[in-house]
Amino acid sequence: MKRLIRIRLWTILCIVTTVLFIVSIVGNIITSNFESVINIALNTESSKVISDPNDTTDTNYFKSAYNSVEETKAADRAVAERLTEEGSVLLKNANNALPLASNANVTLFGHSSVNTIVCGTGSADIDDTGAPTFKEAIEARTDLNVNKDLWDFYVSKIDEYQTNPKKGDNSIRNGADGVTKGAYTVNEIPWDKLPAAKTNANFGDAAIVMVSRLAGEMYDLPADVEHQGNINESPTGNTLELTIQERDLIKNIKNSGKFKKIIVLINSTNAMECDFVDDPELGVDACMWIGYTGLVGLYGVADLLVGNVNPSGRLVDTYCLDNTTSPVHANIYGGTWSNVADYGSKMYDYQLDSNMYYNVYQEGIYVGYRYYETRYEDYVLNQGNHGNYDYSKDVKYPFGYGLSYSTFEYSDFSVKENDDSFDVKVKVTNVSNVAGKEVVEVYFQSPYTQYDKENGIEKAAIELCGFAKTGLLAAGASETVTINVPKKELRAYDANNAKTYILDAGDYYFTVGTGAHEALNNVLLAKGADQSRMYGTSLGIDFVYKWNNPTLDTKKYSVSNDGAQNYAITNQLSTADLNKFNGSEQEITYLTRNDWTGTFPKETVSVKLTQAMYNELTGLKEYKIKETTRQMPTMGKKGNLTLAQMIGKDFNDPLWQELLDQVTYEEMCLLIGVGYHSTYSMTSIAKPRTTDENGPQGFTTKLTDVMGLSGTMCAYTDENIMAATYNVDLMYEVGQCLGEDGLALGMSGLYGPAMNTHRSPYSGRNFEYYSEDGFLGGKIAAAEVQGIQSKGVYVYLKHFAFNDSETHCRCTSIFGNEQALREVYLEPFEHAVIEGGAYNVMNSFSRVGVVWTGAHEGLMTNILRNEWGMRGFGLTDYSNTGKTYDVKLGVMAGTDSWDCSAQGPGSWSDKLMQWESKGDVELTWAMRDATHRILYTVANSNAMNGISPTSKIVNVVPWWKAAIYGLMGVTGLCAVGSAGLLVTSIVLKKKGKDEE
Repeated sequence: MKRLIRIRLWTILCIVTTVLFIVSIVGNIITSNFESVINIALNTESSKVISDPNDTTDTNYFKSAYNSVEETKAADRAVAERLTEEGSVLLKNANNALPLASNANVTLFGHSSVNTIVCGTGSADIDDTGAPTFKEAIEARTDLNVNKDLWDFYVSKIDEYQTNPKKGDNSIRNGADGVTKGAYTVNEIPWDKLPAAKTNANFGDAAIVMVSRLAGEMYDLPADVEHQGNINESPTGNTLELTIQERDLIKNIKNSGKFKKIIVLINSTNAMECDFVDDPELGVDACMWIGYTGLVGLYGVADLLVGNVNPSGRLVDTYCLDNTTSPVHANIYGGTWSNVADYGSKMYDYQLDSNMYYNVYQEGIYVGYRYYETRYEDYVLNQGNHGNYDYSKDVKYPFGYGLSYSTFEYSDFSVKENDDSFDVKVKVTNVSNVAGKEVVEVYFQSPYTQYDKENGIEKAAIELCGFAKTGLLAAGASETVTINVPKKELRAYDANNAKTYILDAGDYYFTVGTGAHEALNNVLLAKGADQSRMYGTSLGIDFVYKWNNPTLDTKKYSVSNDGAQNYAITNQLSTADLNKFNGSEQEITYLTRNDWTGTFPKETVSVKLTQAMYNELTGLKEYKIKETTRQMPTMGKKGNLTLAQMIGKDFNDPLWQELLDQVTYEEMCLLIGVGYHSTYSMTSIAKPRTTDENGPQGFTTKLTDVMGLSGTMCAYTDENIMAATYNVDLMYEVGQCLGEDGLALGMSGLYGPAMNTHRSPYSGRNFEYYSEDGFLGGKIAAAEVQGIQSKGVYVYLKHFAFNDSETHCRCTSIFGNEQALREVYLEPFEHAVIEGGAYNVMNSFSRVGVVWTGAHEGLMTNILRNEWGMRGFGLTDYSNTGKTYDVKLGVMAGTDSWDCSAQGPGSWSDKLMQWESKGDVELTWAMRDATHRILYTVANSNAMNGISPTSKIVNVVPWWKAAIYGLMGVTGLCAVGSAGLLVTSIVLKKKGKDEE
């Protein structure tokens, strides 16, 4: 009997330990496939640095300016607060409603007053731990007295009433309908639900109403949301107009007669419709746009309200009375191929991706003010089939607009022509008794010629080409501002005839103005326009300079020396133009100022999928090995060169090739294929693993932070507010702070800044992007990038390119003409690369037509490197899943690293390793080029801190992997032992030796 009990015991133990052994084996296989991401998450290493004790090299290549995290944090917060102070835009200030008087008694209205939005949702979402409430900020910075009873009521309702989706909620995605129809609600507390404290006469000096809109990654705001019978939301379903509840709130505040002033704060980065501002029923006295406030921005808002700081921000977008008047609006959410059902399930079988969707940029260059101001000029000059356009019914606040508590006058305007630029000079005088800063904006107008009309070239009536912010001018003080405008800014892209950049013949006008509209009015006066048809203010013809270019020039800007020497600039994006794509069966009519009424987009363009387009979308266009006369590059050669020896060396230094000879094929595969939040370590050349992280408003450290430092670093304002400062010096400081944050967190790379264009006010990620204007965004980004990289943190400009909406953003096909794609959507990236020196880009999920951006050689190599001269590397967006981001096609086109953590069978790195046997010479050379670009970037980063030229890097087993190996060993031995004892017991039992 005892023997039988032992047999049962050993059987159970054998089964249990065998199962555990099998589980540990499977666990080892799975975790090995994701070793990189596990090491990041657990802050462990699979390699370590071994230093030569006799090497006295100072390896602190990038030094912090601070002695502690606390000092870094304090510096961050000071700069972050200045962003809100200098970026917030005063839109209205009737009867000097602001600043508020000392000891004023105020009441805060709106659920957002207690739940202010600090950041949008998604991968850029930031840690706002420690952010003050609005009441705390007011009490810390002012002597205002806040109605505590109403405040406490709002706090008690914070969970019941708030915007849906709420902060941190990423569950609402772009599903079958592509936008958040039926889901997005503002949920303002109705007036009749508020307690009696709402009209406490003791707090009636001012009512401050906070109005918010939350947007984020993977969903755009709906312009026609279906509220399932909830009539208390927007009357038309337009989420960027005030809801019925919000209007009633403000109207009842006015009608109560208890408040001397009504002040509205717009806590949104999506441009809200501003028809409410001057509605007599609502009686708004002052309105200020404050964007998303980040960690400490509310302190800046409080200072602005009482005049501790004077507003000096300017709008980065056009603020309309009705956003749906934009020519973009018909195509903001894109469409589904009209014949998608004809192509079967392969259109759907792409995991997170989808091949079913497209978007057509039918409006061409006419985005934001480029549309509104240009159609206005054509109305004033009675040309272009304008259709009796009424600017005053569309635009409330023009691009570049913003008020101050001071009054400034301009004088002594002049323009000096240099060989390749113009110097625009103007004197600014503060004629008020309040110190303040002024933004000087320089605009130009280029001629719209017969050549343009015949060749499909469009021209905006006015374009920003320079800006500067004065210092703090005391009452009566003046400053003469000089702004240099390169002649290159006057060029236009001719995609149809010259197929390059041209400089038209004719008259060019330069002017200054407090916004695009005032600048255009200056030009119209200089052109002798009928003033009775004009609307708005002007500075007059004394602030206009005319320059004539006598002949059409198709040569001067047709070559680039920013990248390859004398590189010929020509069409690279024809795959995006249905009128040029070989295999398209239809044509697109783009909006033209030559016929506004006849070409204005009225509905989403219907596009038919062809077999040629389908083949490209689904990978039926098979990768083929290129014929070549080159031999395989040298790999795995024994040598003593290390990456640290390459610090500071030119990209083309011959020593790089010797270093690359030491790199093995496997190392290249892992470096290229496993780039999730890091770059892989390489023992052959002593390259360390780096750590990279999101985001545009500050390091998110959601995955990579195990030290708890994210809460001590800073969450900055949104990029809209950054751009609205119009202050490149401040943005360089912001960049330095982000670089310091990277040093403190052990980060070498930042997934940002985000660079895409505000194509529509409804785009979900507008909070991550700077502006509707590529010039402004590019200049601001260039300064920020310089600051970030000065601390050894390399940037990934994202999302390169054409990720200008979130509806079906994964692998949607983007169609547009090359002039618009270059002048509107690529311009911010261009400035950030050429002037900012940005090392890297992160590709978008988008397609250039039907070609994935990462596999588009024209975009990734010919424009990005040959035209602009980017020396670093291109990283995909998240690519663990999805069939679109083919590693062979991508590497050959100029993409260098895959944002992927998997490295086991079937992964991108494994596919490259399996391909080695094919003997693909050109692919191997492309992999070597990608490796060169990644290594060059890392060599010039803070990742090299602590590594000397003689240091070695050796592989080690991380503790978690050692634990799995230990578990495998123990369970394996136990399984074998219990199996042996089981067999022994069975044998003894069969021999009749069972014990009684």
